[in-house]
Amino acid sequence: MLPERKWEAEPLLRLVAGICFCMSFIMLAASAVLPQGAAGTIEGKFFLLVTNSVALHGVTLLLISTFLRAHGIGWCEGFGLRTDGLGRAAAFAVLGVLIALPVALGLQHLSSLGLEGLHQQLVSHDIQTVDLQPQPQQLVQTLQQTESAQQRIFFGLVAILFAPVVEEIIFRGVLYPALKQRGHPHLALWGTSLLFALTHANMATFIPLTFFALVLVFLYERTGNLLAPILTHSLFNAANFCALIYQRELKELFKVQ
Repeated sequence: MLPERKWEAEPLLRLVAGICFCMSFIMLAASAVLPQGAAGTIEGKFFLLVTNSVALHGVTLLLISTFLRAHGIGWCEGFGLRTDGLGRAAAFAVLGVLIALPVALGLQHLSSLGLEGLHQQLVSHDIQTVDLQPQPQQLVQTLQQTESAQQRIFFGLVAILFAPVVEEIIFRGVLYPALKQRGHPHLALWGTSLLFALTHANMATFIPLTFFALVLVFLYERTGNLLAPILTHSLFNAANFCALIYQRELKELFKVQ
């Protein structure tokens, strides 16, 4: 069961507005600092990643802290964060990853095949449209071009530690119960899951990330402890991060050409 509390409308709106404003401001400010043309280089992309990630995650946590103070509660009470339930949360996290990871990979493969097929059909009929060929997420593309150990370590920290904590607090910890507790359980489930997938801005991963978000909601509902979806999200990202880093070695191991 979820923690027994209800997010008030005014602090909730301030939180959402604050996050949206900070996202826009940070991205515009970081882009403005770069010299013209530098954003297309690997150094420029890494600079944008560092500034956007550190600033956005830090600001979001500060806004969440203010949001909790407006309700007169702390982090543990607000999100059911209990160290005594860490073992149970970890067990559910491992189970969640074992289920979600292969299904998500299968759905991503099917999505990529579908996008490729649709793109070929449009090209064969001379229909001018956006490029529907599946592309990796921008973060993944930048990581694939990175060879510096220090940069890869930072990528790992963002993907495995920072992003799961912040994203789970926003989507599962705040938005999901806010909608559900106002009598909209289906909108809470599907709305937050679809929004979670949309924020990653990639057509090939939209369906698998929607499925993954549904799993994360189930884990939060089942345990009432946000540590369960946070750990699941972290393990999921860690598996994908390692697969990208050791992509060449894995292909050789499994003899994939």
